[in-house]
Amino acid sequence: MIGEIIVFIITYFLIMVRPWKLNEATGALIGALLMAAFLQPHQILEALGFSTAYATPLVNTWNVVLILIELMVISTFLDDYGFFEYCAVKAMHLAGGDTRKLFTYTYAVTCFITAFTSNDIAILTLTPIILKFCRRAGLNAKPFMYSFFFAANIASMFLYIGNLTNILIGDAFKLGYFDFTAYMFLPTMAAIIVNYVIFYYMFRGSMEASYPVADDTHAGALIKNKAMVAVGLVVLAFVLIGCGFANWLLLPLSIVTTVGAIAIYIAERKPVLRTKRISWRVVVFVISLFIVVKGLEVSGVNAIIGSFILSIVGQNPVYATFFISMASAFMCNVVNNIPMTAMMVPITSSIAMTPEMALAMAYSLVIGSNLGANITITGALAGILWIECARIEKWSTGISEFIKIGLTVTPIVILASAAVLALEILLF
Repeated sequence: MIGEIIVFIITYFLIMVRPWKLNEATGALIGALLMAAFLQPHQILEALGFSTAYATPLVNTWNVVLILIELMVISTFLDDYGFFEYCAVKAMHLAGGDTRKLFTYTYAVTCFITAFTSNDIAILTLTPIILKFCRRAGLNAKPFMYSFFFAANIASMFLYIGNLTNILIGDAFKLGYFDFTAYMFLPTMAAIIVNYVIFYYMFRGSMEASYPVADDTHAGALIKNKAMVAVGLVVLAFVLIGCGFANWLLLPLSIVTTVGAIAIYIAERKPVLRTKRISWRVVVFVISLFIVVKGLEVSGVNAIIGSFILSIVGQNPVYATFFISMASAFMCNVVNNIPMTAMMVPITSSIAMTPEMALAMAYSLVIGSNLGANITITGALAGILWIECARIEKWSTGISEFIKIGLTVTPIVILASAAVLALEILLF
């Protein structure tokens, strides 16, 4: 057990501190290679989602990774043809030079784009757009950058495929695709509204200036090819609806996303370009972390954590909802949200003895794994991507400042979301 824990700590250090200019993917890969020394070959296969003669994994990792890759294909396609930039600039025009309206519209557009793609995609595409506009219009970027980042992590709770962690949880707990959205709609809306109200009050003094609308780019001109954007939107709609039917038929969701990605490749006929646009660093990062977390599971660490949680919440779904939502959110900032989710899924599913407890555990993990990214920059891959994209545009924020805002806002947002979820579980 000691060896596995040491490897986990080394991996965390390499990902968060990134010595010798290592990126997060390289750090995770080094950790996976070190952890492989403590694992049997069949355990590595199980970590990747393949059944062996010894065990059937709770999560089909290969399915999750395929979905991640293929959603990147669809999302980068829409981004490259200007759809996301069009949405952002359209919101800026609708605000009519009113900075506070622009704050509201930016928040709303971020929630919309994230809800139907993913938080990572929204962050990668909107960060440079928002910073360039703020610089051109002479606006303080801080309110917009914080509100859009927090909104992206909140809105990703809405859909089964809105975040990689959602897919892990849904896959492990066998959640229905449409049931997921039905349960998470109100908790997500509660989080969106509470977070918006707090931020609007917090940043109201920085949003008094107006901005010149006439100097901005014409929104319609940002669409580079209307036919291609139409194809992308049709494919996206197909994936969002088709995944529901695949889930109902007990088929891997990657079947649907694969069809969608193939349609994009056929329509565009630029396979090399589209494949290069996939963030392969993220893929390596995710696969490596699954192997690292498998080492903790095999070592017995998971069993110890499970016993501790059970001693606190028992089989009370309300206690479980609040405890798991808050605890998992803070754990994200100790181990990052992806390994936290991969580690907590088998723990929470094994101690849930009733249907109500299983629901409480599953959806509370969704809340924690998404909102935990808003406590510190390193709480999730999204934060690392956000700050790196921002630095390219020569904007940054202090880690202490982010933590101060995160600790002020996020616990309140988590409590609001968890309260709505607990009420749903009790009533329905």
